[in-house]
Amino acid sequence: MNVPSLSGFLALSDAKYRLFDLGTQLRPLPDDSLASLDQGLPYPYPYLGYGWLVIFSWHPQVSEQNSLWFLKLPLDEQGIVSAAAHGELVNRLYRSLQTDDAQERQRLLTDHLFHFKPDTDKMAALHATATALLGLPASQYLPTAEEFLLSNKGSIDWQSIGLQGIADFVVRASEADLGQLAGRLTPLAEAPFIALTGQLEHRNLSTSLVSALIAKAQLDPNQIAIENACLRACSQSTDAQLCQALIDRRLSAPDVSLEFLLIVLSRYSTLLQDTDRALLIMDQLAQLADADGFHRLVTHLVMQPGLAQLMRTLLGHPRLTPALANAIALLLQTQRSRHVQH
Repeated sequence: MNVPSLSGFLALSDAKYRLFDLGTQLRPLPDDSLASLDQGLPYPYPYLGYGWLVIFSWHPQVSEQNSLWFLKLPLDEQGIVSAAAHGELVNRLYRSLQTDDAQERQRLLTDHLFHFKPDTDKMAALHATATALLGLPASQYLPTAEEFLLSNKGSIDWQSIGLQGIADFVVRASEADLGQLAGRLTPLAEAPFIALTGQLEHRNLSTSLVSALIAKAQLDPNQIAIENACLRACSQSTDAQLCQALIDRRLSAPDVSLEFLLIVLSRYSTLLQDTDRALLIMDQLAQLADADGFHRLVTHLVMQPGLAQLMRTLLGHPRLTPALANAIALLLQTQRSRHVQH
C-alpha cells in the first residue's frame, strides 16, 4: 500500500499522467516532480507565491476517464509546499479514490481552495498539448490556421480560425513550419499577431523565429502591445537572451509600464544578475506598483532559484533611490507586522 502522498495517489489511480507548470507559461515538468514535492523539495517554477501545477491523467483504454487537475499550491519563502496544504490536498485526493459517487469525486477534486481556473489562452495551449500527446486529431480549425499563418492568402478571416486552431498549429508546428512562419510575421495585423504570440510563449522557438519576433517589435517603438507580445513569445526559448537589447532599450525609455516590468520580472528574471539593471528595474517597480504588488513581486523573486541571496543583497544596496528605499521600508514593516501576528 502506498503511503498517502501526491505521487502515491497517482500510483493508486493506475493512470498514465503528465505534469505541467502553468504559472506564466505552459511548461512540462518531470514525472518525479510530485515525489519531490512529497519530500519537501522546492517547487521548480514558483510564481507569485504559488506553484501552479497541472496534472493530466488518462487511462489508455478508457478515454472517458481523462482528467485535468489544476492545483494552486501555496509555497513558503523557500518555495516549498506548506505542510498543511500538502496534507489537506492529499487527504482530498485519497478520499476521491474511495468514493463510488462520480459527482462527489468531482467535488473532492475541484471544489477546494487549491483549485484554479486557467485563462482561455492557457486552456487552448493545454488542450492542444493533451490531444497531441494522446495522438488524437487536432481541432477542425487547424487546416485553416495553417493556411492563414503560412500562406500569402489574404481572404481568410482570422477570427474564423478560433484560438484553438492557432494553439493546435503552434503545438504541432515543425521546425520548417516555424521557419516559414518567421517570414510571415510582418504583414500580420495586431489582433491575430497577439493571438499567435500568446500561444508561441508556451514552447521553445527556433532562432529564426525569435529574431523575426524581435524585428517585428522594433518596426514601430510606439506599438507597445506588439513589443510586449514579442517578449512574452520569446521568453521560453533557448534564444531568449536575444531579447536583452530590446529590454534594455525599453528600460531606459521614459514611459516604462508596470505590464512591461511584470513581463521582465516573471519571464526574464536572470537579467537581475546585473546589479545596475536590477536596481533600475526595482526602482521603476517601486514607483509604479502599490505596496502590496511590490511585496508580492519581491516574494516571487526571492523564491526563484539562484535569486534569493541576490535579492537580499540588492534590497540592502547603498545606492537605493528614495522611491525604492521607501518601498523596501514598507515591505520590512509589513513583514515584521505579520511576524508579530503569527
